[in-house]
Amino acid sequence: MQTGTALEAPQGYGALERGCIYHFLQSNRMILSVQLVHFFRNNSSWQASLICMPRDDFERCLAQQLIIQVDVLGGQAPFLKAAEGKDLRGYDLKKTNGKRRHADLAEKRLLDISLLLEKRVPILNAPKPEALINKYAIENGFNAQRTRFFFFAYLCFGQSGVALFPHYFNCGRGERLTKSSGRKLGRPSIARGKHAGCRVDAEMAEKMVRSYKKYKEVGKPLTEIYDEAMRKTFKARTRIDDLGNKRIVSSNGSPLPTLDQYRYWLKKKIGKNTIALYRWGKEKNRRSKAAQQGTFSSSVSNLLERVEADAYYCADKPRSFLGEGHLKPLAVARLVDTASGLRIGIGFSFEKENSEAYNAALFCAVISKKKFCSLFGMDIEEAQWPSQSVPAHYITDRGPGIKREPGHEKYQGQGLAIREMTPSGQGQSKAIVEASQRRTPKLEGLAHYTASSLKVPQMIVREIQRLIKENDSADASGRMTPEMIEHQVSITPLGIWNFLDVRARNNGQLMTFDDAVRRFLIQTTVTVSRDGVRLRGQRYSSEALKESKILARISNVGRQTIPAYIYPMCVRYIWVEVNGQLIEVDAQLNLRDDEQMLYRTYEDLEMEAHQLNQLKAEHRQHSRASAIEHQIQFEQETGAPWNSGKTQRTRLKRHSATKDEEKELRAVFEGKELNNED
Repeated sequence: MQTGTALEAPQGYGALERGCIYHFLQSNRMILSVQLVHFFRNNSSWQASLICMPRDDFERCLAQQLIIQVDVLGGQAPFLKAAEGKDLRGYDLKKTNGKRRHADLAEKRLLDISLLLEKRVPILNAPKPEALINKYAIENGFNAQRTRFFFFAYLCFGQSGVALFPHYFNCGRGERLTKSSGRKLGRPSIARGKHAGCRVDAEMAEKMVRSYKKYKEVGKPLTEIYDEAMRKTFKARTRIDDLGNKRIVSSNGSPLPTLDQYRYWLKKKIGKNTIALYRWGKEKNRRSKAAQQGTFSSSVSNLLERVEADAYYCADKPRSFLGEGHLKPLAVARLVDTASGLRIGIGFSFEKENSEAYNAALFCAVISKKKFCSLFGMDIEEAQWPSQSVPAHYITDRGPGIKREPGHEKYQGQGLAIREMTPSGQGQSKAIVEASQRRTPKLEGLAHYTASSLKVPQMIVREIQRLIKENDSADASGRMTPEMIEHQVSITPLGIWNFLDVRARNNGQLMTFDDAVRRFLIQTTVTVSRDGVRLRGQRYSSEALKESKILARISNVGRQTIPAYIYPMCVRYIWVEVNGQLIEVDAQLNLRDDEQMLYRTYEDLEMEAHQLNQLKAEHRQHSRASAIEHQIQFEQETGAPWNSGKTQRTRLKRHSATKDEEKELRAVFEGKELNNED
């Protein structure tokens, strides 16, 4: 359990009501109290209310299941439900004529509560925190209700500006079919005037659907269906205006939809795929329009209060993916929680430690470990590696670990804060992680190295398994408290973690999987084709990608590239961004074969692409040489030229002798004997 975790009291308890969701704010050891926040909607505005409980009482309720943890939107704020999975910062990039950026408004709100955030510890330790917030708001001319909401929303959900973004994404979600009067909705008409045309209501929309179902035929264009619907269903007629242009008018005064309105509501009610199926027919739609279905073939009290990061090198060198040589050593970056000693994240890089390894370790730390291990073909239970949150205090040395994460541009002011950098060459400054790293003995004598029979993906799986083993077997007796000993807690990092976490002694911040991908993984572009997306020649696809309909549009728009995010040390899965939504796609084989071949690094993928290009270049020369060889052999064997046909500018004349010869040849090929009448 960490800050922002959603809680529920199934039968109510004290100030907690049944059916309400409360979000965990903190376990305050200064006042021995646990503070929860209730976010609720009052008419069209969101409000926040603070609830305090005695710490012992809260922990007892957790143990007795009187208060339980619930999974709500994967840790996302309830007021951001309509924007689930969306990149809110991307809205500003799509606005071409906006007068005020969403990020600017969020920044202003953050500035308004900045003094409250600076004094949040004394405020939350006070007997009446909300009264202090109200007083601050009134003195500064702010709305007290909104100020409380901004303050608690910022603290509960990642201390990120996203929690302060305006809720403009809820605009346009009203029901538009309830009113038939008023101006027409949608794009203004250029020919007839800005507000010309009728407004579509539920009755008209249903009428359009009925007419389409009645007059549709395979191969019949939508324009012809519209014409017939206007004549027979809507009783339309034509007239000529003063300029000599013909207009469609109603014969009984009923409103008439335009062709664009007709097409729009059919797509909403029936679906674009069904319309295309009737327009082009089943075969042509499947062949050239629809998406393809694939081929046959210790100074701490809580968890995550401080986290240390460092890297080590594997003693053995991995075997090359192509050939029999060996690669540079594998660097392994790991994050270790100070309170429990649990290894919460792991990342990898080639030859030397770099920022990619630390970013990968942070990515691992903030997502579900079951999901992380599945990227490498491993299947574990969540209880084997239960950590999943952003550390509150991140410590690293002055090496590559200080570099900002790839997606920090999208998180201006809210990027991962490196709170402490250790002095150079002083490992004691982060002794927790240094003591937990593997040791490689230095042997004297001639130069030598250890050659491994494992390839890089296999070595990565081994190091992940090593980490899980250390979490469950390392001696953590130095971290045991009398309370832990009394409860007979296992003296392993995993045992201490579970003891503290179930009591809500966790300072970690939740982060959604999509934000973790955008923030810590490397961004690139992939090419979209009708059978999926391609990265360095490797094809990727998934059912979610097919359902996004982007593959079906490729036949109309041609070659297209879209943003993608990759984990360089494992490209079995990648994540593509379609219309602001992340979609996971997995690598595909062109033949039914062992899928273990798909677990490769990005460097392996580049080497494969390079070797394939070489083979293609050699094949081009080989194919031409093969053609020439067989043409020469033909001419030598027959004495006739390969291209012996000549165009005759006349009709073919069939003589009797020619007919007899054809008859004889046919009999020979059919295995029959000729009847010789002579």
